[in-house]
Amino acid sequence: MMRSLERGQRLPLVQVTPRTRLTTHVRLPGLGAPDLSLFGLDEHRRLVDDRYFVFYNQTASPEGALTRRSDGSFRIDLDRLPVQIHRLLLAATLDEGTFAALRRGSVSLADDQGAGVTFALDGDLFVAEQAVMLLELYRHGGGWRVAAVGQGFGGGLQALLESLGGEVVENSPAPAAPPPAPTAPLPPVPAPPRDLPVGDWPPLRSALADLRHAQDACRRCGRTPSFLRPLNIHSLCRDCARQSAQGLSHFRTRFLAACANSVIEFYEWQDLQRVIDRERLDARQALEFVRPEALHLMERTLTVARSDGQITEEEVTVFGHMTHLLQLPANLMFALRGQLQELREATLIRDGRLPTVQTGLILDAGEIAHLETPAVFRHVTATRSRDIPGRLIVTNRQIHFVSLAEGGWNIQYGKVLRIEEMPGGVNLELGVKKGSGYYHQTPRPLVLAATLDALARAHKRLKLLPQTERASRSIPQQVKLEVWQRDAGKCVQCGDGNYLEYDHVIPHSLGGASTANNLQLLCRRCNLTKSDRL
Repeated sequence: MMRSLERGQRLPLVQVTPRTRLTTHVRLPGLGAPDLSLFGLDEHRRLVDDRYFVFYNQTASPEGALTRRSDGSFRIDLDRLPVQIHRLLLAATLDEGTFAALRRGSVSLADDQGAGVTFALDGDLFVAEQAVMLLELYRHGGGWRVAAVGQGFGGGLQALLESLGGEVVENSPAPAAPPPAPTAPLPPVPAPPRDLPVGDWPPLRSALADLRHAQDACRRCGRTPSFLRPLNIHSLCRDCARQSAQGLSHFRTRFLAACANSVIEFYEWQDLQRVIDRERLDARQALEFVRPEALHLMERTLTVARSDGQITEEEVTVFGHMTHLLQLPANLMFALRGQLQELREATLIRDGRLPTVQTGLILDAGEIAHLETPAVFRHVTATRSRDIPGRLIVTNRQIHFVSLAEGGWNIQYGKVLRIEEMPGGVNLELGVKKGSGYYHQTPRPLVLAATLDALARAHKRLKLLPQTERASRSIPQQVKLEVWQRDAGKCVQCGDGNYLEYDHVIPHSLGGASTANNLQLLCRRCNLTKSDRL
């Protein structure tokens, strides 16, 4: 079975095939006869040596792990690759014309049983590119991952090789066929730099002149403006502005590839800096160019953390550092910071650190209020359902629901059988009928559920078994990422990409499992609508 990838998407190879002998197939209609090449790269995305540049004139790597067939496809045996080969890059180049002429092309990577991935390409993705990186295989966590790249260079094969640390030798005869076996072992590849903590990452540096000192010349080429070569608002001439636009598109592609697994790693951050240097970009402008994608990354990070109701201090610190490194404005981060604060407060409460609040309700001696919040109780009978507005006051001894319309009631913790967090509120299952049901329209449902959970556990002396169902319905990290990629980071009902939550299609309380087939992404509004129908 073939799985479709979008541009910039990546996933573990084992999710589509357990086999390590693979074949590439490329269809690029409308381009004449593009040249296909396969590169063996090290961890720094540099060509290990010329013997691992496999193309029409060098059809195999020394040990035969990479082979080019007569039909232009490549045969890959991952088990035979030397450990120095960290990445495999499949690319296409043109001698004449550009990839803008491409019409509905495709790239696939499959095993002998036909299982693998496919990636669709069209000419509207390109402008003046004569070399395009198609697919990338790379080692990660002891396995292999596959990434759909779809990014290119205007300079053709020479620009591609230069970006990989190689060079084109002009006016030289075609190289002879490679020997069947290497005459000497590959030189050792230096160890990559250690994976620095995010707090130690350097900010992205601009490759252009300081704007304050470039008012009378192009920041990129240094030439003075003229009537035919005016400067734009970024102090770039017309030619440099066009090249910068192509470079920004390249930067976005690399950024999407870097954050496809919801975590940007240090080597990927370094790669973004290399893109800025190679394309001669302004770092601030590049980050502004990918700002929607950066905000989406931070929202995805919080959505994944919120699904199990816990966040560590390290995750909070990383969130703050990434916000600073990505130069995200405070006004755009206001809502996400509010969610982060709620999640952080809920985590502290679940650890037993309950706050104390003042309340106008007269409490018994020794009774301490820990939370007061507006809430609406859904009263359901055999004939109708109605909402009762009021307030919840949660104390160390009991739960008070106060309503001007109904007077209210008290709930003893000994009567609490189950606490189910739901969109916009909590569902309390009690041993008595009075007060058992759905309390919703509360501004901070996560904090409410955590407070009730902590106090119910304390009352019943349950230190290790939470009353809330959140722990038992915890979603594995890999499942979260699979669902996110499958649903393209959008609500499956309305397509909104904001305030997303993981929803069980068959509710967990009815036996629904926390598997990819039973999970979907819903925005908070659609999740609330679904809950209202239950």
